[in-house]
Amino acid sequence: MTHAPVLKVENLQTRFKSVQRGKYVHAVDDVSLELYPGEIVGLVGESGCGKSTLGRTIVGLERASGGRVLLDGVDLSGLSGAALRNSRRALQYVFQDPYSSLNERQTVGEALDEALLIGGLRSQDERNSRTKELLDQVGLAHAVKDRHTRELSGGQRQRVAIARSLAVNPRVLICDEPVSALDLSIRAQVMNLFLRLQKELGVACLFIAHDLSLVRQAASRVYVMYLGKIVEHGPSQELYDHPSHPYSQMLLASVPEVDPRVEKLRSAPLVVGEVPSPTSPPSGCRFRTRCPLAFDECARTTPPSYGLSPDHNAACVFAADLYGGKRSALVRQGAG
Repeated sequence: MTHAPVLKVENLQTRFKSVQRGKYVHAVDDVSLELYPGEIVGLVGESGCGKSTLGRTIVGLERASGGRVLLDGVDLSGLSGAALRNSRRALQYVFQDPYSSLNERQTVGEALDEALLIGGLRSQDERNSRTKELLDQVGLAHAVKDRHTRELSGGQRQRVAIARSLAVNPRVLICDEPVSALDLSIRAQVMNLFLRLQKELGVACLFIAHDLSLVRQAASRVYVMYLGKIVEHGPSQELYDHPSHPYSQMLLASVPEVDPRVEKLRSAPLVVGEVPSPTSPPSGCRFRTRCPLAFDECARTTPPSYGLSPDHNAACVFAADLYGGKRSALVRQGAG
């Protein structure tokens, strides 16, 4: 990338007090990432790995315990009042569940009008015109504006949620699994809509998902997150062709094949088991308790992020071997 990132996250940390006295949940631990103008970047990992907390911390819905979030080079933690509100408008969030993210007592028009008013559009005529434009953009009839959000289907609600997030002309969207709560029959429609709008409007997007096939379709770069840390990141195609962290390999091995005959014959996933508690994460490499390659050193030392190509890094002592093409041997080992 030759231009400057529109969003830069530096060593971000988010901790919560645990129900256990004196302990904290380390939801996000020393995470850094960059998002450039007009690009879609994927953030993948299992449930409980900290993806949503990271997204919520970036937009200010959770308080950071450390690190910085910079928008166009400006540290948001150093802003207050009108300056902070203006910066926050440039960062918008699309929630996973369209049933809980919209006020069921509001009509569609009221939901969009409220967003436009907060965004500084004072003229009612201008807000009405902008509402019609937003509904056109997301493929909803103008008459929908008079219906309450509770009357809409899940796909329609998510289209309204996307329209609301675009109302203030954001520069960055944080999309938290925006289609996972929808029926399979309409996921593709909403996803195609989202990709079209992102391309037309040129907004940068951090796309949070556990569905790696969606991320592969949408993202130019991918960050893989495990137990609060980024364990691998790189160009999407390269990471999918050469996954160089055992956890990335596990995620890819878990994606079902479209052809049932291929699915039946493929190797088993690398590892099994659950994500450890973020209150008491394992020492050293956090993935070691589930990794088939772990040895004594993995418990003693946190692995650095090894550079595998100019834009591809993985935090595993075996990263170079995995990148070099030894994936099939590891899959056989994991499958037993």
